[in-house]
Amino acid sequence: MDMQISNIWIASGVILGFQVTWFTWRISREVKMEEVDETTWLPCADWMNLISMVFLVVGVFVLPVLGIVQFAEYALGLALILLVGYPFALAGHYELYKSQGHPRPRFSYQEKVPIIVAAIIAILYSVYYFCWVFCSDFVECTRL
Repeated sequence: MDMQISNIWIASGVILGFQVTWFTWRISREVKMEEVDETTWLPCADWMNLISMVFLVVGVFVLPVLGIVQFAEYALGLALILLVGYPFALAGHYELYKSQGHPRPRFSYQEKVPIIVAAIIAILYSVYYFCWVFCSDFVECTRL
């Protein structure tokens, strides 16, 4: 599907606005935790969100300004894949998938699963995209 760059910019701007808002909320929460002498860190879910923002900014805004437009649609798609995994990974970080209480590890199993799933989907999406872009006959490319 060939989208106009202006439509990609509009969608990406809205998405980036939400991402910055979520990240600001997370940072403010960590600042409050530090004020009460609790350990603070960025969970892997936030790193997913940051990586997604980098793909949007570089792939959708910076590269097209430099004349490289063909990756904008891909960057938007990849950023969205990572973004979809973000709330699930964040819920895992807060261990919201189970009802039992226990000491929380820094990187829980519940947090790992959505991150791994999002990473696998992102890799498959990337392979599919690059085969589509760089192979004139996609069916022949998938037989490699």
